Amino acid sequence: MLKYSIIKEPSQKSWNSFLSRLTEGNFEQCYEYGEISKLAFPRTNVARLALIEHEKLIGIIQATYSSYFGFGMTLSAMRAPVIDTEASDRFNAAKALLEALEQHAKDERIIEARILVPEEWGLYKAFSSLNYKPVEAFNEYIVSLKGGAEQLWKRISHNKRRNIKKAMKAGVEVFESRDPKDLLTFYSMLKAAEKRGGFSSYPLTWFEAVWKIYKPELSRVFLARWNGKEVSGVFTVIHGKKVYALAAGSFKEGWKARSNDIMHWKVMEWACERGFAEYYMGLVSDPPPSQNSSSWGVWRWKREWRGNLRKLLVFEKTFLPRYKFVLKMKQAFQKSYEALKRLI
Repeated sequence: MLKYSIIKEPSQKSWNSFLSRLTEGNFEQCYEYGEISKLAFPRTNVARLALIEHEKLIGIIQATYSSYFGFGMTLSAMRAPVIDTEASDRFNAAKALLEALEQHAKDERIIEARILVPEEWGLYKAFSSLNYKPVEAFNEYIVSLKGGAEQLWKRISHNKRRNIKKAMKAGVEVFESRDPKDLLTFYSMLKAAEKRGGFSSYPLTWFEAVWKIYKPELSRVFLARWNGKEVSGVFTVIHGKKVYALAAGSFKEGWKARSNDIMHWKVMEWACERGFAEYYMGLVSDPPPSQNSSSWGVWRWKREWRGNLRKLLVFEKTFLPRYKFVLKMKQAFQKSYEALKRLI
């Protein structure tokens, strides 16, 4: 550890410059993501730590947590820690950042940590050496855009091509927008999807925060219109060479015209024309849903895009075991609040 030094809250310029050199896209680790989280959720705090070796920045980790009752709740990080691929000792570099994060947690009375890290980064031993426990895994679903729209069209399934053609024949139109009215339209579609699927996504304040803080050219909604009405929508952000479909929703009346299929196709086509390399379509369970599971329909629809699964390992560690009850109190309060909102 002596050969490393830690910088808390490095500049936005140095942070994003380092991140852009190492990944084709890692939105949740960009500097703006932390600022978006703070604006969208007033109780949110951000921990940003940079690792320095011989005056060179070689690693970063950004994590968020909320504060209640004088404690920090769950310290969460996605695709972290990010270590320079040319670092001479990636194991100890990652370990040093995790140790610094743990010290920050102790200073701020944070109860636990939950960190998602790509399996392909090879950082399992760094986590296990500090007694982090692997509790579960997910898969990111990524569609490669390399080769352009023509090659992508050939790769997707025959059924997907047929459905896109059906939507074209039905006259479904897709357009992009930064209009706040269209953001509200998209959000109404997302809420409809949440109600049908029994899941929760981001609140409206989060999408509004993205549009306020993130560069305008790096975020927009795409909407599909059929018979004069918007029926499907997706909220996208760009980081590096990757386009993220962060949330999507639809109204049932557009399903028979295959509005979801053509909407995502048009976003991918748009991304190909601008030289982006990947299209992120969210998380998939590990292993992927089986044919008889409740998630099978969504997975069957998604896999027709012929994307790739990239495993994320989920590590957890409790720093203050005596105060886990505080976290449970907060979770119970939040669950009751969400249930009340659904009744209003």
